[in-house]
Amino acid sequence: MRSDGDHALLHAGTTRLRWGIVVVLAASLPISAGPLGLEVKWAFALPILAVLVAANVVGTIAEKRGRAVGGWVSIGGVVLDMTAVAGVLAASGGAANPFTALLFVHVALAASMMATRAAILVAAFGALSFGALFLLPESTSCHVSAGSSFEAHLYGMWVAYAVGAALVTLVSTTLRRALEARAKQVKELQDRAEAAARFASLGTLAAGTAHELGTPLGTIAILASELEDVAADAASKEHAHAIGKQVARCREVLRRMQPGASRLDASAQGADLGEVLSASVAAWLRAHPTARVELSPSANARVSLAADDLTAAIDVLLDNAWHATCAAKSEEPIRVKVDREADDVVVRVRDAGVGFQDDAPRRLGEPFYTTKPPGEGMGLGLFLIRTLIQDAGGQLEASRAEPHGAEVALRLKDLGHGGPDRRDRGSPDRSSPDRGPRDVGLPALGDLGLQDPGATTA
Repeated sequence: MRSDGDHALLHAGTTRLRWGIVVVLAASLPISAGPLGLEVKWAFALPILAVLVAANVVGTIAEKRGRAVGGWVSIGGVVLDMTAVAGVLAASGGAANPFTALLFVHVALAASMMATRAAILVAAFGALSFGALFLLPESTSCHVSAGSSFEAHLYGMWVAYAVGAALVTLVSTTLRRALEARAKQVKELQDRAEAAARFASLGTLAAGTAHELGTPLGTIAILASELEDVAADAASKEHAHAIGKQVARCREVLRRMQPGASRLDASAQGADLGEVLSASVAAWLRAHPTARVELSPSANARVSLAADDLTAAIDVLLDNAWHATCAAKSEEPIRVKVDREADDVVVRVRDAGVGFQDDAPRRLGEPFYTTKPPGEGMGLGLFLIRTLIQDAGGQLEASRAEPHGAEVALRLKDLGHGGPDRRDRGSPDRSSPDRGPRDVGLPALGDLGLQDPGATTA
């Protein structure tokens, strides 16, 4: 499918080409009547030229006013030009007129700028227009004896035209598609490079934050330990112990923010999707006691993502879905479902919020893009998750749910079904029984004092 910009460019090119066609056709008439010795029907040819001039004036005015041009308008303009060329040729010698080569100009134009089907139609129309010149009555065409060598020569020119038009259309459209695909790949690589640069900047900021927070956390840990030792009652001991555990948790988050905190081993082994998904949803529900989640039974699958990263991704998606559900004041539960598609496993999280607006699905995961009100999100959570998913060979997908709400999906490779052994940044998988819902491989944004992006709210 060609864009409106492509159609506008084609319309502008056709308009300029039409002026050239008018000049050449006007010059061909006296040449045909003079040196070529062909009979010219002026009363038939001149009105056709007048129609071309009028059409070009209208097209030029529309172009200057910036009116939108659709695909059918562009194709119609090309067909009009080729019909006019064939009409003037019919009035000045028919197939014997050497200016039949003008019919090839629009074939080349269509092959280079139009969609493949449209280019094929233009090439076929050109061949039919050329062939129609042989059907003219003898009184309106040149006098060529039937069965003569010159007649055979003219038919040979027609066949050569048809073959040339087919070859030009085939080669040009194939080459154009290849160039468009290459341009798309280059754009994707540029987008990835920009995302990687932004991710590296966030990593530098996180490393500095981790370094600055290390000392005060160490002090808090020492004081919590001393308070636990001197506490006179059980409640005080329990509170001091809880402070120590939370400090340890913060230290682990900061450790994972440090450069070199790799998760290669955990990522190479992958994660048991069913086990991690169940544990993550249960932990998230403990932190959100008023929320409701419907988790459909999932088949066993080992996905190409570290367990901590998978937990982080699920946590972020549930947070966003819960925010959207609350914003819509809906009482419907968040639905989590796992599907198998070829060698992929797709984890779908659907909410009952207001759904995506405008281009939100396309921009999902862009850094600092959020649909939440100011102060409630920075647009970093899904960006970090998308980066980790892509590094593991997966994709983050978004779509509108019917009749309302939104659905965000994690598409991951199933290592048990021939999926590639992806390696990404990771940390050892910890299975501590008291691990909280945000104690995950990627530092949860709540631990950093940030908010997750509201990709599903307006």
